Amino acid sequence: MFDTHDKTGRKTASPFDLTGHVAWITGSGSGIGTAIARLFAAANATVVLHGLNQHETTEALRAEIEEKGGRAHALDGDLTCADTVAGMCDEIQRELGGLSILINCAGGSPHKSTIADMAEDAWDHVIEKNLKSVFLTSRAAIPLLKQARNPAIVNVSSCVTRSGGVPGGAAYATAKGGIDVLTRALAKELAPDGIRVNAVAPGLVDSPFHAVDAKERYAHLIERIPLSRIGEPEDLAGPTLFLASAAAAYVTGEIIEVSGGTRLVS
Repeated sequence: MFDTHDKTGRKTASPFDLTGHVAWITGSGSGIGTAIARLFAAANATVVLHGLNQHETTEALRAEIEEKGGRAHALDGDLTCADTVAGMCDEIQRELGGLSILINCAGGSPHKSTIADMAEDAWDHVIEKNLKSVFLTSRAAIPLLKQARNPAIVNVSSCVTRSGGVPGGAAYATAKGGIDVLTRALAKELAPDGIRVNAVAPGLVDSPFHAVDAKERYAHLIERIPLSRIGEPEDLAGPTLFLASAAAAYVTGEIIEVSGGTRLVS
């Protein structure tokens, strides 16, 4: 699927071929994370699936990938707990021999409230779920990535870092803004080790992230999207694969917006 040919007609490996790579995709139990896991498996990576209390879901995805000839391993645990994250990295090293790609996709917006009315623990929960988790997984993964061939980190940010987010979404927007800064800071810090760090920033996406029917709830926003449709999880998988692959070997510290052109009108 990912083979190409040179000018003489000889088969050559595609720069998007992830053969030999082990890719850990956090939050791959649903939505964007699941789509990324499926595409990375199709690109020949060994994928490490992850969810929080999603054993059945990630095991089903693992079985699906392996039935199609891919390779997958499933983990489950809280990414806001440093000991849990360290244990996951130990398991990846023990079971798969290392890690070369980290996709930080886990997150969510479980509490929506104005700043004036937001409880301190609700704020902390959103920040920990979306930002602290990226810090902990990245920190734990760095020793493994330093030993890998062509290592990369791709974080999943959001377009809300430009707009400030939906009403009541200040904590989530703040956490994603932190991911943007952390992406650039890590890119600088890890460049001497050959580890590239980039991010994708989704616009409005139809996924389980939304507790409501996004197409109905945000119809007024969809009308303003230049490509005239809501995003699908699969729309994020391709740009993420690009940033993780050899095709982006000279790209680091960048944040690619994947929003159907929303940036053109907002």
